[in-house]
Amino acid sequence: MMVRTPVDLLATTRDVKLRIQRVIGELEDIEQQQDPVFAQPRDVFLDLHLAAHQLEVAIARMRGAWWP
Repeated sequence: MMVRTPVDLLATTRDVKLRIQRVIGELEDIEQQQDPVFAQPRDVFLDLHLAAHQLEVAIARMRGAWWP
């Protein structure tokens, strides 16, 4: 039988919120670019990829904290 270790829900919530704030900031930076075509498409791609990774980590943290 697996024993579930206690999870600090406050810390998990803080971490998830910080990750979401980072994602919003990264996406706002992309959205506010005035160029009709991305001047630095590689940078935009990396920002999108990192934002997606942050969301995946936030989802995993939530899943681990609230659903065993």
